[in-house]
Amino acid sequence: MKFMAYIFMLATCGLAAGAQMKVGDLYKLCTSSNEVDKTACTFYILGVFEGVQMGAGTVRGKPGTLQEAKEKLLCVPEGLTNASMELTIKMRMGADLAVYPEDRDLPAVSFLAAVIARQFPCQKDK
Repeated sequence: MKFMAYIFMLATCGLAAGAQMKVGDLYKLCTSSNEVDKTACTFYILGVFEGVQMGAGTVRGKPGTLQEAKEKLLCVPEGLTNASMELTIKMRMGADLAVYPEDRDLPAVSFLAAVIARQFPCQKDK
């Protein structure tokens, strides 16, 4: 029985793979009472967070290589927990959608990247 549920889940994910997650879709997952939806929200947020951090901390080196950026675009505090990252995104998403409901149609990954960049800028030496 579990195998059939797994196959159904894979088939369903395959159908939606071409569609990009929108902020409204993510918000619906994050505010759902369903534990599977909440887990999907958590992993989406943490995946984007990790990807944005990695992308912001690297630059193109010699052809075909990446290296650590000298000037970082993001400075996420050391020791920031996954729960704190998730809470930061959920709070910003809820506050934004309350004021700008049309933002529901924005790509979720872009919205999250902007929130992360705004929330964790590096302090420039003056």
